Amino acid sequence: MDFVRLLAARRRVALLFFALLPIALPLAAEPPREAVVSFGKYGPFRGQEEVEAGWEFHFEPRRFSFLPRSWPEIVPVAGGMTTGLGTLYAYAGLRADIPLKERWVLSPTWGTGVYYFADGRDLGGALEFRSGLELSYQLDWGDRIGVCLYHLSNSAIYRRNPGSESLVLTYTAALRRR
Repeated sequence: MDFVRLLAARRRVALLFFALLPIALPLAAEPPREAVVSFGKYGPFRGQEEVEAGWEFHFEPRRFSFLPRSWPEIVPVAGGMTTGLGTLYAYAGLRADIPLKERWVLSPTWGTGVYYFADGRDLGGALEFRSGLELSYQLDWGDRIGVCLYHLSNSAIYRRNPGSESLVLTYTAALRRR
């Protein structure tokens, strides 16, 4: 990597750091409420399937005064994933848990993170955004099992923006009860 590209990469990482700081600072002051482990396929729709394992922490939900009262609380999250070919992704973001019938929960998610692809799929740059949807079922003791489909993309901030999807099974364990 030449000097100019190295400088540009450092600028992007610094930008990401300052973009995530407002989310990360409140998280540092409290322990997580839930821990999630996931396992599945990275790139299942592009013919470049890799095995993926991930983790995520959910923190205390927050209600924002500018959102209507009927909207669900927003849950700050921090997580990461790795694949069999050495891809790494670490992120911070938000999710909303929307109760459906009986024990079902639908959760849209969004995050911003740092991506490293090693021998895996090059998504165009280090700064990548994660958007997804999880459907989970709450077990008798409060934990949840689910399936999550999410998309990684740099939103065209780099010249290359191939994007990638992941389809994973999730297990959410309550670390403390609300």
